[in-house]
Parts: sequence; C-alpha cells; structure tokens
Amino acid sequence: MESSQRLGARAQLGLRVVGAGLLAATGAIHLDLYLTGFKNIPTIGVLFLLQVIAAFGLAVLVLVPGGRLFAALGAGFAASTLGGYLLAIWFGLFGFREVRTTAGIVAGIASALGLTRFLTAYLYEVKPADAPTFAAVAAALAGIAVAANLPPAWSAVKVDPLEALRHE
Repeated sequence: MESSQRLGARAQLGLRVVGAGLLAATGAIHLDLYLTGFKNIPTIGVLFLLQVIAAFGLAVLVLVPGGRLFAALGAGFAASTLGGYLLAIWFGLFGFREVRTTAGIVAGIASALGLTRFLTAYLYEVKPADAPTFAAVAAALAGIAVAANLPPAWSAVKVDPLEALRHE
C-alpha cells in the first residue's frame, strides 16, 4: 500500500480518540437513561446496563491497544445500538416502544462538523464543510426520520382520544 493511501499515525490516533469518545458517549447516555428510570423496565433495564458496560469496555479497547479488530467491534456495536434504537422506535422491543427526540440530530450535525478535519483525506472533489453536501445528508436523514415516524403516527391516528384518556 502506498504511503499516500495509508493514514498517518496522527490521523489514526485522532480516529481512535473520536471513536472511543463516541462509544463512551453512548455508554454515558445509556447509563443516564438506566439511572433515570429504565432500570425499572423489565428486560430493558438489564440490557441497558449491559450496554453501558460494553460501551465503556469497547471505548477503552479502541483507545488503548487499538487495532482493526477492536475498531470493527466498536463499529459493529455502534451499528447494532442504532439498529436496536430503530427497532424500538418502529416496532418496540420486549414490550417497550422508544420515544423520539431531536437531540440526536443536533449531536449528529455537531459530530459531523467536528469530524471533517479527519475525513478530509477520504473526500474526493468535496470540501470538508460543503454546505450542499451537508444539506443533502440532512435531507436524507430527515426523510429517514419521517419514514421512522409514519408507523407510530398511523397507529396514533387510529386511536380514539377519549379511549386513550380513559386508560390513563
């Protein structure tokens, strides 16, 4: 592999620090959710606690020894966490249905702007903070969010409001 195609040592360290930071942030979010009420939800509480332990453990493994295996494990963990979140939004998991927030959108845009410095070497004919590209990605993610909200919204439309109030 040519040296121009390989990542420099500083870029590798930077990506490891960012990856470990994102895994630790995932663990911190799940820890906060666990402590503020999710621990009382059957099955979900235990899974959130395992999520916290795995996130912090993988963050340490990605940061300290590094290596492709730990990077792949961290990426797989992040992808499966996202998949579990989407399943909990769309269909529910173990009798629990997740509520959507906009905090993820704000965090995603901030992370994307922060990572542009590290991703410059991978971009072809696109500037790191290219406004049309960010707008296109934001529009695509907004479309995904709308698609994610359609099934629960359709279910909510079918419910009689008076009947829903009687159950509370």
